Amino acid sequence: MSTATLDLLDCELGKRWFQRRSPALHTTFKAQHAQALREEMGKACLVVGLLYVAFGAMDALLIRDMLPYLLALRLVVGGCYVTAIMLQVRRGVGTRILELQCSLGIYVGFAAWLYLAAQSSDETAILYYAGYGLIFMLVANLFFDFSFTFALLSSGLITATFLLWSTEWTNNMSYITCFGSLYVLSFLLTAFLNFKYNRERYRVHLNACRAELRQREVVLRGEELFRLSTTDALTGLANRRAIDGVLQELWMANRNSGQAFGIILIDVDFFKLYNDRYGHQQGDRCLAALGEAMRGAASPRQYALGRFGGEEFAALFPAQSAEQVLAFAEELRKTVEALQIPHPARRDLLSNVTVSIGAAFSADVEADKPERTVTAADLALYVAKEEGRDRARIFNARMLHGAESDDLNAEMLRSAVVDGRISAVFQPIVDVSSGRIWAAEALMRLKDAEGRAISPDTFIPVAERTGVILEMGAWILREACDLLAREPALPIASVNISARQIADPNFVSSVEAIVLAAGIAPSRLALEITESGEISGNPEVARLMDRLSAAGIRVWLDDFGTGFAGLTCLSELRFDMVKIDRFFVQSCDTPRGAKLLKNIIDLVGNCAQRPIVEGVEEAQQIELVASFGVDLFQGYHLGRPMSRHELKLRLSDTSNSDCLPNKRLSA
Repeated sequence: MSTATLDLLDCELGKRWFQRRSPALHTTFKAQHAQALREEMGKACLVVGLLYVAFGAMDALLIRDMLPYLLALRLVVGGCYVTAIMLQVRRGVGTRILELQCSLGIYVGFAAWLYLAAQSSDETAILYYAGYGLIFMLVANLFFDFSFTFALLSSGLITATFLLWSTEWTNNMSYITCFGSLYVLSFLLTAFLNFKYNRERYRVHLNACRAELRQREVVLRGEELFRLSTTDALTGLANRRAIDGVLQELWMANRNSGQAFGIILIDVDFFKLYNDRYGHQQGDRCLAALGEAMRGAASPRQYALGRFGGEEFAALFPAQSAEQVLAFAEELRKTVEALQIPHPARRDLLSNVTVSIGAAFSADVEADKPERTVTAADLALYVAKEEGRDRARIFNARMLHGAESDDLNAEMLRSAVVDGRISAVFQPIVDVSSGRIWAAEALMRLKDAEGRAISPDTFIPVAERTGVILEMGAWILREACDLLAREPALPIASVNISARQIADPNFVSSVEAIVLAAGIAPSRLALEITESGEISGNPEVARLMDRLSAAGIRVWLDDFGTGFAGLTCLSELRFDMVKIDRFFVQSCDTPRGAKLLKNIIDLVGNCAQRPIVEGVEEAQQIELVASFGVDLFQGYHLGRPMSRHELKLRLSDTSNSDCLPNKRLSA
C-alpha cells in the first residue's frame, strides 16, 4: 500500500468514460471480474438452460405443429449447453473461453429456435412469435456478467440474424420496419446498459480497492502507533508501558496456573555523572549500546526486555527458580561489563560503565498485586548499590529488615519537620581577599525515627519524587531567612531549589512571604539553581528568574560545568553568581586541569558574571585559583557544614579580627 497507488486510484476515478483506463488497474479488475464470473457462470447457465426448456410452453401455445421438433431442440441444446459449460467451469477453463462459449451458445439457441419456428404453417403466429427473440438478447445482458465485447457479440449476432431472416422470409415492409427497429433499438439499449454496467462495476472495483487500501493504511497506522506507544524511541526496546503489560500477563499466568516468573531491574552506575561529563548525546549512545547488548542476551530466550525509565532497564520472563533469575541477572551484568565503555569520571575505583542489578523471583515475594514484585526487585537493586555497585542481588525476606522502602521514606519525610528530625547546617563561603565569611549555604540534614542520619543523596531524590520537597524547601528557606534576621554580620544566605519548586506556580509568592516575615532585605537571600537540572531553554526558569530579580532576590547558578547545557545557560540567563563545580578545582593539580579551570573562570568572567569555586580542600588550591582572579571559595578547607551556633562563632571571630588571608587560610 503506497500513496502512489491511492493517487492512481483517485486519478482513475476522475476519468471520463471515453478516456483510456490504467493498464495496471484494468488488469487487476479483469482478474477479479474473471474470478467472480467463474463462480456465477455455472449457476447462470443452469438457470438459462431451464428457462430455455420451460419456454417450450409458448411453442405449444403459438406454433403447436412444430412442438415436437422445438421441444426436442430445447432439450438437446439446453442440456448440452448446461452440461458443457458446467464441466468446463469445474475443470478451470479460462474465463474468456467460457464467455465466448456462453455468448455463442445463446446465439445458437436463438438461431436454431428461429429456424424451426419458421417452418410452422401458421405464418401469422410466426411473425409475432419471432419478436420473442428479444428475450435471448436480454438473457445475454442480464443473466450473465459478460464483458462488453462478448455482450456485443451475442446481441449483435441475434439482431443481424433476425434482420436477415425477416427480409428473406417476408416482404412485409411494415413488419420488417416495426420488428427490425425493435431489435436494433433493443440491441443499442442493451449494449448501452451493458457498457454502463461494466463501467460502474469497474468503478465499484476501484472504490473497493481504495477502501481496502485506506483500511489497510488505517490498520498499519494503528499498528505503528501502537508500536510507537510501546517502544522506547532511543533504544528500540519495549518501554515502561509495554513492560507493565508483560508484568500483568505474567502475574495472571502466575495466578491462574501457578507459573512463577522473574523480574530484573538494571540501573546504570553513575549515569547522571556520565551524562554531565560527556554530554547527553554521548549518554544516549551509551544507553542504546547497553540496550542492544542486553537484547542479544534476552532475545534468544524470548525474555521481555525494556527500558523502564531514564537509565533503568527491566527484564521479565517465566522462571522455575530464584537461581535461574539470578543467573540471568549476572549474565546481563557481564554483558554490559564486556562492552568496556569508558567512564573515568565515576566516583569509585572502576573506569568503565557498569550496572547494578536487583532481581526478584515471584515465588519468594508475598504479594497481592504485581507491583509488589517490582518493589522487591527495586529493594534488591538498592542493596546492590549499597554494597558497592557493579553487582547483581536477588530479593530475599531479610532485605525487608535491612532497608527502608521508598514508601516509608516518603511518609517519614512528611512528618520530619513536625517531629523535629530535620535540621539545618550552614557551610561558609569565604572571601579570601579579606578572610571574612561572605555568605553561607543552608543545607538540610535528616534523621530517621531511631536517630540515625540519612544521607541527602538518599532523602532528597525521594522528596523530589513525592513532592515533599515543596514543604522541606519552604522549611529550609525559613531557617535561612531566620538566620539572616538574627545574624546581621552574615551578608548572604543561599538555599538550593529543585525542579519541583521551580514548577510550582506559587513558589515566588511563598519566597516573598518568607522574606517579608523575616524582615530582611531580599538581596540577602540567594537561591541556587543547579545547572544540571536542564534549565536551558526552559521558559519557566526564565520567568522565575525575572520575578525573583524584580523582588530583589539573588539567583545563583550551582554546579556549573556538570551539565550538558552549561554554556547555553550563561548565554541565555543572567545569574548573580556562578558556582564552579568541585570537580574542576580537585582536578587542577595537573597543568591540563589547571588550564581547564582557568578557562572556565575566564569564560564566566567574560559573561560578566562572578564565580565562586566549590570544593577547595587544600590551601594550595586556593592560592592557585586566587591567582586566576577568584576571591570567593567554598569547601572543607574553609569550613565544613556547621550548626547555626558554630557559624555565629565564626562570624564573630572574622568580624573582630584583622586577618591576613594567606596567614588565616594556611593555618
